[in-house]
Amino acid sequence: MSKKKNIFLLFIITFGIYCSIYAGEAWDEGDVISRGKITLNYLFSLGNIDEKIVFREIYSTIYWSINYFITGIFHAKYQIQVSHVVNFSVSMAAVFGAGKVSKELFNKNVGYLVFIILFFYPIFFGHMSINNKDNILAFSHIWMVYLILRYLKNQNFIDKANKYIVSLGVLAAVSTGIQLIFLGSLIPILLFAIMEIYYFKKIINKNFIKKRFFYDLVKCFLVFYELRVWEGLLGCVLAGYSLVQSDLSKYGNRRHSKQNLQLPGRTAERQCE
Repeated sequence: MSKKKNIFLLFIITFGIYCSIYAGEAWDEGDVISRGKITLNYLFSLGNIDEKIVFREIYSTIYWSINYFITGIFHAKYQIQVSHVVNFSVSMAAVFGAGKVSKELFNKNVGYLVFIILFFYPIFFGHMSINNKDNILAFSHIWMVYLILRYLKNQNFIDKANKYIVSLGVLAAVSTGIQLIFLGSLIPILLFAIMEIYYFKKIINKNFIKKRFFYDLVKCFLVFYELRVWEGLLGCVLAGYSLVQSDLSKYGNRRHSKQNLQLPGRTAERQCE
């Protein structure tokens, strides 16, 4: 049975990659790749290459930068195809996540059914490769729900709980970099977790500690906050570093020029002596 599942899984992944390679370029795909390129050039040049782009202060393009970094490994001729494969991989992870969430809430068979329905759902499948925004939001939303469910069940295992908290903060930071209002979609999930802890108590384990939940919530926010502002902070540091370096260079040139101006006078004084 497991062998048949693996063959079926290999078939649909191969089919998805094939469609990703031969799919055409989306209307905004070039703009997204350009944003990732500008961000990477700015960071790798230590702030020296500072190209302006519309709404740069709004987007923290963590995923787009990673996407461009991966596409840059290959020839520029295949940039769009590689970007499609990267997007498809993230979308495929979202499909797996939906199956896992259904398995946690219901059972294994429901998880398999949800996996198949979501993969072959025409609207979702059509966007798996060419969409650089919505599929990332779907991936983050689905896996955040799964991680919250796992946290509620395994809070008493400190190592597992910390991994869940860090992963939640990372996913929230990546998603809000693409769409800031993504935070608003997390409110129902947070309310569900609070209702489960205080009223339903169907998922949480018997050793669940309510006080630790709020501590972990603060830790998750700190991880999210640090990742959300890292580009801005790093940009300021690199820009300041470049400014100081240029000032020191100018100061050194001025000092060197002054020494050159004083040299003829000193040699004349020595000759007179």
